[in-house]
Amino acid sequence: MRRAAAALLLAGAAALPALASPSRTPTPAPAATSPGRTDSGKPPLDFTGVWVLDEAASRNVSPAMKGETLNVRQTGNQIWISSMDPAKSRLLSETIVVDGRPYEKALGTKGKGLLTVAWGKDRTSLWLEMTAGPEDDPRRIVQRSVWKLSKDRKTWVRQSVTVQEGGNTSESVLVLRRKTNSAPTTRPTARPTPRRTPAG
Repeated sequence: MRRAAAALLLAGAAALPALASPSRTPTPAPAATSPGRTDSGKPPLDFTGVWVLDEAASRNVSPAMKGETLNVRQTGNQIWISSMDPAKSRLLSETIVVDGRPYEKALGTKGKGLLTVAWGKDRTSLWLEMTAGPEDDPRRIVQRSVWKLSKDRKTWVRQSVTVQEGGNTSESVLVLRRKTNSAPTTRPTARPTPRRTPAG
């Protein structure tokens, strides 16, 4: 469970620089929307596109993410992410719901955790928190991530910090470049329906 949670969170977000390598790690994800309330306004960011991982600019890239190109479709506050070459990829398709409420999400083929996603209060970032652990210790593993787009929307930076049992901390940064003249394909064929879990 530990390995799956730390390595898989959100389409290869092993742990993740912001637009230039940040000097500090993300603080705990703020609730951009009140828990239990959906932000019905227009999303401040749209990640739709085909994105190629820039390994030279990234740090602590998970083995599953190396060499990847992501296909991303966003409709309002729902984001679908999959590999452009699912037959060869080790990544699973992802469905992310941005409404500030926790929901159960699969981690790999056997694990599961709770994911909470909300737009940052500054409306320039997306904040994600995944928790994974047994029923008696559901926060044994916590991963917090911040996603940002550059002003020209050609660079997507995903910075993550994972804290595991015992206080062990790891950080990673994924830098992805928008592939020009390439439109995303249709939504991933596997579209898991998030199962809502009451907050608290």
